[in-house]
Amino acid sequence: MKAETGIAQPPATLAPTPAGSSPAPKPAATSAAKAKSRTKSRAKAKAEAIAAAVQVSADDAAALPAPAPAGTPVLPAPWILDPAVLANNRIVGFGSMNEDVHPFFMLRAALLNHAVATHQRVFAVTSAQAGNGKTHVATNLAATLSRIHPTVLIELDLRQPQLGTRLGLAADTPGVDDYLSGEAEWADTAVPIEGFDLTVHRVRRARVNAEPLLASPALAQILRQFRANGNGPICIVDTPPALVSDDLVLIARGIDGVLLVVEEARSRKGDIVEAINALNPTPIVGTILNNSITRPRSQNTYGYHYYRDDAASAPGA
Repeated sequence: MKAETGIAQPPATLAPTPAGSSPAPKPAATSAAKAKSRTKSRAKAKAEAIAAAVQVSADDAAALPAPAPAGTPVLPAPWILDPAVLANNRIVGFGSMNEDVHPFFMLRAALLNHAVATHQRVFAVTSAQAGNGKTHVATNLAATLSRIHPTVLIELDLRQPQLGTRLGLAADTPGVDDYLSGEAEWADTAVPIEGFDLTVHRVRRARVNAEPLLASPALAQILRQFRANGNGPICIVDTPPALVSDDLVLIARGIDGVLLVVEEARSRKGDIVEAINALNPTPIVGTILNNSITRPRSQNTYGYHYYRDDAASAPGA
């Protein structure tokens, strides 16, 4: 029997792995731990990316304007006027200065001075009889006003509406008549005009039952809102002729003043006096002489003159 020496034997030497051969497989526990670590890293990176995206979205949202409150009306896109339609209907107030538009600039200046001095905002344009040029004057006056001041043009001649046709507006959108009958909101009838500070509210279709619509609280309410805003837009109202029906009397109680269009050689003195009496106590803030035959045609094709009610013997400036 051989005796034990107590000296440890050296470990066996491993032979090198031949080139091209696969390394010896690692223990299963080590591979699982590394896989688990990689999974955690990917999950952490994904969580950080999501957090960063959420922060960017929050910053972008903070930079956006606050959403409009529920029920806020959405204004339609501005309407682009057709120059050919305007020319055919002699609407000159949107064009450049010339002898045709000059009288409306003068009328604009006089009305603005009056509005600034009195803080009045709602003015009707009417005539004693039909065909004296009230719609023509109202439209061109509103056009020239809108070049330098916020302006609203409202059509209230429900029996014979012409404003939409003269401006070439769409015929299938709600009109003032729809608002007065309770079929539309006031904001739905608005037509903003491209390039001008003008909003038009025209009548969609003729109404034979004009009286109850014009006597409705809806009209009184909207006119009262315009009148209450002493620094707001100037409102020009195209009304029915004074002596054709009592429609204007129903409108007059809600306006600040009246511009009376008189056609030379056609409007009779008796009709003018009767119209003024019918409008009382609503004041006549000015009169406009249309189609003057006493002024040289070379100076002004249409012959408009403006006279203040307190100085009817001299042209207004």
